[in-house]
Amino acid sequence: MSHVARRYYDRGMTALGIGDVQGAVEQLQAALDLLPTFGNARVAFAVALARFGDCPRAAGVLRSGLARSSPVSAAAMQATLGDVLTLGGDFFGAEEAFRLAGEQPGFEARAASGLARVYAKLGRYADSVAALKRAATLART
Repeated sequence: MSHVARRYYDRGMTALGIGDVQGAVEQLQAALDLLPTFGNARVAFAVALARFGDCPRAAGVLRSGLARSSPVSAAAMQATLGDVLTLGGDFFGAEEAFRLAGEQPGFEARAASGLARVYAKLGRYADSVAALKRAATLART
């Protein structure tokens, strides 16, 4: 891994942690420019963009990284894509992203909790409660 890309990533994460969203976007973009396959930087960059209010661009950043990612990185990107799409109001797209993330072992609880939020937004309260129960059960194991 590029040490320079890692430094930009670390700076971006620090900026994100203190609420400097613009600084985070700049640093994380630089990390991705240097190393486009840096999955954690891609996810963090998308989160920063979503916090900046640019959910469509955040979704595009995640989608563009899916094809060249390992299954675990792809699942993290799908779960984050679900969060971004929920924030942006695309509940049906978010539902699909969470379903895909939930197919990867280790992401079932995160996907179920995301689905619960989506179902609540859609007014599907029985499905929301069922997904929350599933998330709670999975989190305990």
